[in-house]
Amino acid sequence: MGGYDDPPPWHFSGRALYQLQLVRSKEARKHVPKNLKLVEAFGYTLGGLYVARYDDSPAGPLDEMVVLAGLVWNPPTSCAWASRVYVSKMAACEHGITEVGLPSKFATFTQEG
Repeated sequence: MGGYDDPPPWHFSGRALYQLQLVRSKEARKHVPKNLKLVEAFGYTLGGLYVARYDDSPAGPLDEMVVLAGLVWNPPTSCAWASRVYVSKMAACEHGITEVGLPSKFATFTQEG
């Protein structure tokens, strides 16, 4: 066993950057399913970008970038809605699509400097 074969919670370790951004609700709504209530105030919601380089994950070392369209109400709490997910390991991509329902795509990441 190991990796995603083990039951959650899964362990990830590494570095990440989470950049929050106000997003116009009208634009966010284009990327959030109609059946989910967008958390908004004054015509905006909170979206952003999440970029991570994991040294260890269920799929092994892994790079990930997630575009967050906005916050949605998912009772009993709210959560960020991922409109795009890019990962550098096919196992993570497949797991995201089949097990979590993420719009995951395989991508190659490079680091300069």
